[in-house]
Amino acid sequence: MMKKLLMFAGVVVMICSCSSKKSFTTGASRQAVVGMPNPIRESTQAEILELLGIAFAVPESASDIRYAIIANETAQVDFMWRNAKCTCRVQPSSELELKDISGFYYTWKNEADVQVGYNDAKAKWTTDESGESVGICIWWDAAPGIMYSVSMKKNASKENLVELANAVYIQMQGDA
Repeated sequence: MMKKLLMFAGVVVMICSCSSKKSFTTGASRQAVVGMPNPIRESTQAEILELLGIAFAVPESASDIRYAIIANETAQVDFMWRNAKCTCRVQPSSELELKDISGFYYTWKNEADVQVGYNDAKAKWTTDESGESVGICIWWDAAPGIMYSVSMKKNASKENLVELANAVYIQMQGDA
Protein backbone atom coordinates (compact mmCIF):
# COMPACT_ATOMS: atom_id res chain seq x y z
CA MET A 1 0.00 0.00 0.00
CA MET A 2 2.82 2.36 0.89
CA LYS A 3 4.57 1.59 -2.39
CA LYS A 4 1.39 2.41 -4.33
CA LEU A 5 0.95 5.67 -2.43
CA LEU A 6 4.55 6.73 -3.06
CA MET A 7 4.26 5.73 -6.69
CA PHE A 8 1.03 7.75 -7.04
CA ALA A 9 2.68 10.79 -5.39
CA GLY A 10 5.64 10.45 -7.76
CA VAL A 11 3.33 10.38 -10.78
CA VAL A 12 1.50 13.48 -9.50
CA VAL A 13 4.82 15.30 -9.01
CA MET A 14 5.93 14.31 -12.54
CA ILE A 15 2.67 15.51 -14.06
CA CYS A 16 2.91 18.79 -12.18
CA SER A 17 6.54 19.16 -13.18
CA CYS A 18 5.78 18.53 -16.83
CA SER A 19 2.85 20.87 -16.73
CA SER A 20 4.87 23.62 -15.10
CA LYS A 21 7.80 23.09 -17.50
CA LYS A 22 5.40 23.36 -20.39
CA SER A 23 4.00 26.67 -19.13
CA PHE A 24 7.51 28.00 -18.55
CA THR A 25 8.50 26.95 -22.06
CA THR A 26 5.42 28.66 -23.47
CA GLY A 27 6.16 31.73 -21.36
CA ALA A 28 9.79 31.69 -22.45
CA SER A 29 8.74 32.25 -26.05
CA ARG A 30 7.42 35.67 -25.00
CA GLN A 31 9.91 38.38 -24.17
CA ALA A 32 10.08 39.10 -20.45
CA VAL A 33 9.66 42.73 -19.42
CA VAL A 34 11.65 43.47 -16.29
CA GLY A 35 10.86 47.19 -16.16
CA MET A 36 9.93 50.16 -18.26
CA PRO A 37 12.71 51.68 -20.36
CA ASN A 38 13.97 54.98 -19.01
CA PRO A 39 12.74 57.80 -21.29
CA ILE A 40 15.49 60.13 -19.99
CA ARG A 41 18.89 60.07 -21.65
CA GLU A 42 21.93 62.24 -21.13
CA SER A 43 22.51 64.90 -23.74
CA THR A 44 24.30 68.18 -24.43
CA GLN A 45 23.09 71.71 -24.97
CA ALA A 46 24.21 71.48 -28.62
CA GLU A 47 22.33 68.22 -29.23
CA ILE A 48 19.17 69.66 -27.68
CA LEU A 49 19.36 72.64 -30.02
CA GLU A 50 20.01 70.39 -33.03
CA LEU A 51 17.35 67.73 -32.30
CA LEU A 52 14.60 69.79 -30.67
CA GLY A 53 15.38 73.32 -31.84
CA ILE A 54 15.36 74.49 -28.23
CA ALA A 55 17.77 76.99 -26.72
CA PHE A 56 17.88 77.84 -23.03
CA ALA A 57 20.44 79.05 -20.56
CA VAL A 58 21.45 78.36 -16.97
CA PRO A 59 22.13 81.02 -14.34
CA GLU A 60 25.76 82.21 -14.30
CA SER A 61 26.30 80.92 -10.77
CA ALA A 62 24.85 77.44 -11.53
CA SER A 63 26.99 74.37 -10.88
CA ASP A 64 26.78 70.60 -11.46
CA ILE A 65 24.99 71.16 -14.79
CA ARG A 66 23.55 68.07 -16.52
CA TYR A 67 21.56 68.06 -19.77
CA ALA A 68 19.05 65.41 -20.83
CA ILE A 69 16.34 64.66 -23.36
CA ILE A 70 13.10 63.04 -22.19
CA ALA A 71 11.22 60.78 -24.65
CA ASN A 72 12.83 62.63 -27.59
CA GLU A 73 10.50 65.59 -27.03
CA THR A 74 11.47 67.45 -23.86
CA ALA A 75 14.79 69.10 -23.02
CA GLN A 76 15.90 69.11 -19.39
CA VAL A 77 18.79 70.65 -17.51
CA ASP A 78 19.47 69.92 -13.84
CA PHE A 79 21.80 72.11 -11.78
CA MET A 80 22.54 73.56 -8.38
CA TRP A 81 21.70 77.25 -7.88
CA ARG A 82 21.77 79.08 -4.56
CA ASN A 83 22.13 75.80 -2.64
CA ALA A 84 19.01 74.37 -4.28
CA LYS A 85 18.55 71.55 -6.78
CA CYS A 86 16.90 73.11 -9.81
CA THR A 87 15.50 71.76 -13.05
CA CYS A 88 14.44 73.47 -16.24
CA ARG A 89 12.26 71.64 -18.75
CA VAL A 90 11.47 72.96 -22.22
CA GLN A 91 9.19 71.35 -24.77
CA PRO A 92 7.91 72.38 -28.21
CA SER A 93 4.14 72.49 -27.90
CA SER A 94 1.09 73.24 -29.99
CA GLU A 95 -0.96 73.61 -26.79
CA LEU A 96 -3.03 76.75 -26.57
CA GLU A 97 -3.02 76.82 -22.78
CA LEU A 98 -0.39 76.75 -20.07
CA LYS A 99 0.63 73.18 -19.24
CA ASP A 100 2.69 72.00 -16.26
CA ILE A 101 5.63 69.95 -17.58
CA SER A 102 7.66 70.29 -14.35
CA GLY A 103 7.12 66.77 -12.98
CA PHE A 104 6.41 68.26 -9.52
CA TYR A 105 3.19 66.97 -7.98
CA TYR A 106 2.36 69.00 -4.91
CA THR A 107 -0.71 70.72 -3.58
CA TRP A 108 0.46 74.29 -4.00
CA LYS A 109 -0.30 76.58 -1.06
CA ASN A 110 0.93 79.72 -2.84
CA GLU A 111 0.42 80.87 -6.42
CA ALA A 112 1.14 84.13 -8.23
CA ASP A 113 0.79 85.48 -11.76
CA VAL A 114 4.24 86.67 -12.86
CA GLN A 115 6.17 87.67 -16.00
CA VAL A 116 9.02 85.75 -17.61
CA GLY A 117 10.40 87.87 -20.42
CA TYR A 118 7.28 89.07 -22.23
CA ASN A 119 5.31 85.95 -21.26
CA ASP A 120 2.60 85.57 -18.64
CA ALA A 121 3.62 82.87 -16.17
CA LYS A 122 2.54 81.17 -12.94
CA ALA A 123 4.78 80.75 -9.91
CA LYS A 124 3.66 78.12 -7.38
CA TRP A 125 5.34 77.14 -4.14
CA THR A 126 4.72 75.25 -0.92
CA THR A 127 6.52 73.48 1.91
CA ASP A 128 7.32 69.80 1.36
CA GLU A 129 7.20 66.96 3.89
CA SER A 130 10.74 67.74 5.11
CA GLY A 131 10.00 71.43 5.69
CA GLU A 132 11.79 72.74 2.57
CA SER A 133 10.21 75.39 0.37
CA VAL A 134 9.72 73.86 -3.10
CA GLY A 135 8.23 75.44 -6.17
CA ILE A 136 7.77 75.79 -9.90
CA CYS A 137 7.33 78.53 -12.43
CA ILE A 138 5.63 77.61 -15.71
CA TRP A 139 5.08 79.62 -18.86
CA TRP A 140 4.33 79.25 -22.55
CA ASP A 141 6.00 81.28 -25.27
CA ALA A 142 3.25 81.37 -27.89
CA ALA A 143 5.35 82.88 -30.71
CA PRO A 144 7.59 79.82 -31.24
CA GLY A 145 5.18 77.43 -29.44
CA ILE A 146 7.40 76.39 -26.55
CA MET A 147 6.34 75.32 -23.03
CA TYR A 148 8.72 75.97 -20.12
CA SER A 149 9.06 75.08 -16.47
CA VAL A 150 11.64 75.66 -13.79
CA SER A 151 11.60 74.02 -10.39
CA MET A 152 13.44 74.42 -7.10
CA LYS A 153 13.71 71.79 -4.36
CA LYS A 154 14.75 74.33 -1.72
CA ASN A 155 14.51 78.09 -1.12
CA ALA A 156 11.53 78.47 -3.46
CA SER A 157 9.74 81.80 -3.28
CA LYS A 158 7.97 83.96 -5.82
CA GLU A 159 11.08 86.13 -6.22
CA ASN A 160 13.53 83.22 -6.56
CA LEU A 161 11.30 81.36 -9.01
CA VAL A 162 10.88 84.43 -11.23
CA GLU A 163 14.61 85.17 -11.11
CA LEU A 164 15.43 81.56 -12.01
CA ALA A 165 12.87 81.52 -14.84
CA ASN A 166 14.25 84.72 -16.34
CA ALA A 167 17.81 83.39 -16.04
CA VAL A 168 17.04 80.28 -18.14
CA TYR A 169 14.67 81.87 -20.67
CA ILE A 170 16.06 82.78 -24.08
CA GLN A 171 13.61 84.68 -26.22
CA MET A 172 13.29 82.77 -29.49
CA GLN A 173 12.04 85.58 -31.74
CA GLY A 174 11.48 89.33 -31.95
CA ASP A 175 12.42 91.96 -29.38
CA ALA A 176 11.27 91.92 -25.79
